[in-house]
Amino acid sequence: MKSANFGQSGKLIAAALLASAAMPAVAQDTPIASDLDAIIDTANDPAAALRLAREQADTGDLIGAAATLERALITRPDSSAAPVRLYYVTTLCRLDDVGRARIELDKVDGRRISDADWASFVQACGTIERPAARSAATSGIFGQLALGLAYDTDALGALAVNFDFPGITGVSDDDFAFIGSARIEGRTPIGQGYGYAGLAGETKNNFGSSGLDYQIGSVRVGYGQQGERIGFALGGVATHARLQGDPFVTEYGGQAELGLSTGRTGRITLRGEAVHQVYNGSFAFFSRDGERYDLAIDYRAVDQRRGQWVIGAAFEEKTAQAVPLGYRGVRAYSGFRQPIGWAGSYGLISTTIRFIDFRDAMFFNDRQETRYFTRAALGTPFFGSGFDIEGGVSHTRREYNQSSFLRDYDSFGFDLQLVWNFGK
Repeated sequence: MKSANFGQSGKLIAAALLASAAMPAVAQDTPIASDLDAIIDTANDPAAALRLAREQADTGDLIGAAATLERALITRPDSSAAPVRLYYVTTLCRLDDVGRARIELDKVDGRRISDADWASFVQACGTIERPAARSAATSGIFGQLALGLAYDTDALGALAVNFDFPGITGVSDDDFAFIGSARIEGRTPIGQGYGYAGLAGETKNNFGSSGLDYQIGSVRVGYGQQGERIGFALGGVATHARLQGDPFVTEYGGQAELGLSTGRTGRITLRGEAVHQVYNGSFAFFSRDGERYDLAIDYRAVDQRRGQWVIGAAFEEKTAQAVPLGYRGVRAYSGFRQPIGWAGSYGLISTTIRFIDFRDAMFFNDRQETRYFTRAALGTPFFGSGFDIEGGVSHTRREYNQSSFLRDYDSFGFDLQLVWNFGK
């Protein structure tokens, strides 16, 4: 039996579920979640990318070395990546791609390249005037945009809570939806480091009656430094989410990141975030307003076949004025991305397992839930210039403890997206 009127009562149920699980869980349980795809891109570490490219070139894999350097330059196009760009030019010369080599050489900051690197370049490309130091105003803009369609089984159940009582049939409603996501970041050198500003957002808009509509947008700004092995970033962040056409939650606070390169291609990263949350529609005995804290650590690496992978774990805590809406939780996540052939095709898979234990309070059932999300996808170049067509399949599951009297949720999703990676 389907719900006859999802209306205001349905919104209240949906809001209660999402609020008690915290807004970021919405993104984790949807096929268009991009957090893991961003995390597994180790091109954020120029030193690791350079080491891998040298290994590939030493074994004769010049095309693979060029691809590794290209990914690093898309993610870190600023002048701090000058050694990466110079070795990219050197590799292009060894591939006899003189035209592109000249274009890329014009982007090299001469003050950030060593004599040894320049000597290696001259050996491959011939005697050329050494580039001058570039202005400190050198900047870069890069990111990813994606648009597509998705189909979810039991889309209504993603928001509605089904009680697990004998004789009560749960509601279910499969649905198609338009999906979109964006991640855009700009950087500019500041002294020995860089300033950054970023925008991110995603939307899901259903075509049917499931009510699975939401929009999430965030902005961040701060300062960072990247050394030979250690890097850090520190800044502020603000996020706003809308649910079924209405404002849902706004949060603002700070975030920090510390990274350490290990071995030749690995990196350990520690991330922390603390924000204050303000929910729309909170009232005296159902106030979700409070703080959210998140601390994560992960290890990322690139193998010699250009595969990128990550494994990590995190602790999270939410406080709320209404005690039962607060919780503590842990999650584990992993991801792997592997190029397929030399034409730019790739395959990827990511998984998140998240356990949440809600606060105990008098007259409220003890509630615990475990969430599972897995997505696998294949992508291939489309149109060129950074465009890919990507198709994915996902599985979402929520399991509740018996005393919560809630029915477990299980859904499969399918999506087809046009993805554009850009940078300059």
